[in-house]
Amino acid sequence: MFGGKMVKRVPAWAVAVAVLGLQPASEAMAQSATGITRQDIERGVTVASRQRRDYDPLGVRLGGFTLNAAVDAGPGYDSNLLGNNRNKISDGFMDEAASVSLDSNWTRHAAGVSGNMDARQYFKESAFNWVDWDLGGYGRYDVNALTNVEARYRHYRDHLDVFNFDVQSAGFRRPVPFDSDEFQVSGTTQFSRVGLLGTVFYRTYRYENVVSDGVQNQVTFNNFDTLIGSVGTSYAFSQGRFANLVLRLQDISYQQQEARGRDSFTWQLLGGFTYDFDGVWQARIALGWQERSYRDANLKSLSGPAAEGQVTWAPTLLTTVRFNVTRSIEESIRQDSVSFIRTAGGMGVDHELRRNVILSGDFRADYREYERPSQTALDGIFTVGTRYLVNRSVSLIGTYSYSRRFEASGGFPEYDRNLFQVRVRVAL
Repeated sequence: MFGGKMVKRVPAWAVAVAVLGLQPASEAMAQSATGITRQDIERGVTVASRQRRDYDPLGVRLGGFTLNAAVDAGPGYDSNLLGNNRNKISDGFMDEAASVSLDSNWTRHAAGVSGNMDARQYFKESAFNWVDWDLGGYGRYDVNALTNVEARYRHYRDHLDVFNFDVQSAGFRRPVPFDSDEFQVSGTTQFSRVGLLGTVFYRTYRYENVVSDGVQNQVTFNNFDTLIGSVGTSYAFSQGRFANLVLRLQDISYQQQEARGRDSFTWQLLGGFTYDFDGVWQARIALGWQERSYRDANLKSLSGPAAEGQVTWAPTLLTTVRFNVTRSIEESIRQDSVSFIRTAGGMGVDHELRRNVILSGDFRADYREYERPSQTALDGIFTVGTRYLVNRSVSLIGTYSYSRRFEASGGFPEYDRNLFQVRVRVAL
């Protein structure tokens, strides 16, 4: 398989279903009483998505809605706040996070609101503190079982990290906060084997000026709005097996007059498939081409291959392996470079050691290519973690991350960074 010879074998989940089907009803009920259910062995269920009925929070029923909420907090240690080995700064910190959502549980149509908060306070280096939050809602109108229209809105308060190459190369030595409003309207329908999707997406970016080393950096120069329209179609060969084609058009408009030359128009065409091969291997692959042109004729257009891919492998019911890759054109906050081509990918593993003990590992690589000036950067991050579900309401989370810049041009230094975190999570 995937270029090699595929050896046909019976997936473990199929064996489990067959055996369960041959058992007497009393034995099947006893099996279910031990925690194994039909939903646990359905195709597409991963370690992360599997329901754990003895440990999942129940939420609170409020009429036709369900309220879910959680808070978590804990200490951590960052060995390199600046992402720069020439001038290392390390410090401990305290993280806090909270989330709340109210979603309908109607049989038709849907509506809901939700909010999230994530914050970090360093013990000594308070200039690196940040508080992120978002708040929004959605509504979906179901015309029939195959056709619906959905609208979403969300406001974000977010930031760009100091060790982000784009932030470093712009000369900033502090987190870069920004506000963003996001609007989206989408519709889907299906005619026999053919599915159609249309989406209109609008988002604003409003940066705050950053004071770094006593100098105020005019980050508001980078304020812009983006409008994305996409249309897509799919053809179903069979259940879980589709061919896909998507066209995306993006317009970027800067707010400050002196930055209007950075306005751009981008088109992207992707074709591929979403395929459940055998319940063990599943993939969503899309390949194509993209091109961005600018209002300022002196700015060279960017073009090249585009890609979106995700492969899931379930070697056993207790282990899930994930692979992913994307290649896209993204906006830069540097004044000497408008956009860059970003290729990101990685793999992750989730393993259910026990019903309430989940182990995870993840490696990600991020490669950035700047056209003007011609520069590149390759960053990698390796993360391992464990999640211990004490009961429905309480869980303990521990993570360790190792980051490294393997290569960077333009005189930007390579670095490594260690991050430790321990958190306690309480949920409704």
